[in-house]
Amino acid sequence: MTTTQHGESQGTGPGAEQGVPDPGTPTAPGCPVDHVRLYDPTPPEGRTELWQVLRERQGPIIPVQLEPGVRAWLLLGYQESLAVLQQPHLFSRDTRQWREAAEGRVDLDNTVAMMTWLPNAFYADGAEHARLRAPIMDGLARIDMTAMARTVHRIADGLVDRFVMDGGTDLVGDYAQMLPALVANRLFGLPDSYGHMLNDFTAVIFSEDSQRTEESITGLQQYFAGLVARKAAQPGHDLTSWMLERSADLTMEEVAYAASLVVSASHMMTAHLIGNTMRTLLTDDRIRSAHTDARLSTHDLLDHVMWNESPLQLLAGRIALQDVRIGNARVRRGDALYLGVDAAHRDPAVQRGRSDPDTGLSSGSRAHLTFGAGPHSCPARALGRLVASTGVTVLQERLGGLRLAVPPEELRLLPSPFLHGVRELPVTFTPGRPSEPPAVQTQQMEQVPAVAEEEQPPEDILGRLLSWWRGLGR
Repeated sequence: MTTTQHGESQGTGPGAEQGVPDPGTPTAPGCPVDHVRLYDPTPPEGRTELWQVLRERQGPIIPVQLEPGVRAWLLLGYQESLAVLQQPHLFSRDTRQWREAAEGRVDLDNTVAMMTWLPNAFYADGAEHARLRAPIMDGLARIDMTAMARTVHRIADGLVDRFVMDGGTDLVGDYAQMLPALVANRLFGLPDSYGHMLNDFTAVIFSEDSQRTEESITGLQQYFAGLVARKAAQPGHDLTSWMLERSADLTMEEVAYAASLVVSASHMMTAHLIGNTMRTLLTDDRIRSAHTDARLSTHDLLDHVMWNESPLQLLAGRIALQDVRIGNARVRRGDALYLGVDAAHRDPAVQRGRSDPDTGLSSGSRAHLTFGAGPHSCPARALGRLVASTGVTVLQERLGGLRLAVPPEELRLLPSPFLHGVRELPVTFTPGRPSEPPAVQTQQMEQVPAVAEEEQPPEDILGRLLSWWRGLGR
């Protein structure tokens, strides 16, 4: 990657034979004419083959459309993606510097995912990023991971108890999506009913139910505003209260955005990491055998999945702070770049030497980009791994005779270009028994013991929101 003084980006777009160019739309400054339309639903077979073809034809970077008329670049190369993540002095997360927004072609309040702007660490650089990130890091550092493992295991057991006697369930909707939401909600120090509501709001935003999306966004805003207001009035031994202790560094509004960031950056990614891992075990005899024979630990299994079936397909865009050359493309200052995580993981340059020559299994390398890299790398990766590994382990411990309820080819991929997973993962198993209630001593040793449910939610923002949500029959 080198800087260049050329004032205009150049490059060749994907050919018309691929069914994705958009030659009829006027070219925005700095972008080629032909673009892959990322806003099109992901085809049933995925985009892996397309990325391979485009990499061979065009190199490590291609032009894309984020939404009709909104141009950006997509990085397909691993080293190119890593370089962008590790050079914040050249590539910013502050989307207000995006030329499309600065010149009025895009409204940052109503644009594609991860290109809006919010006052949290995700969209900040330098000293401002450090200020907004520090309370999150400090709060997460206070988590006792041994005690947290007991908390996560208990929550996972409780979810399995809801369907263990039925002999069948949808592992995505009934388990994988709910577990990280309930864990986050417990970390915030709230009763589990609020966690079910949190899961509902978040899942809808990533679903195809456009009619409920707006009300779910409003619901999430009220959840986090109400969470901070309640914890400011009644602090406890929880992540929100710990972040509020840094009131000299963050306003209450910024704490709400920080708590929201913890959920938005982890919920659906962790859910589909669990889902993709279970789908791999249920459909790949080689992987299942290696895991069963203890040749592939649960954590190495997660890394194998993050390399080969990463739940994160596209990583948040960066804005070029000066003209640069990447591959054959001249990227102009103000251009947006997305990072193709799946494409980067399949880059031949990193594929070689990463697999066991005898089994073909990915090595234990954790250099994948699922958690990002550089100053914006995920601060909660240890917690995310804990939730995912515990979630997978509990299913294997509790569900005997586990198998897919439909042929693998009938599983439907998510249409989102950002997430990779299946919409449902229907399974059957031998009906079992609910788990035994934990002893009082075990509950006391948890990181965040269960908070008693309220007979009548209080008349604060959170309580009124829960009452409204319950009234919808969720």
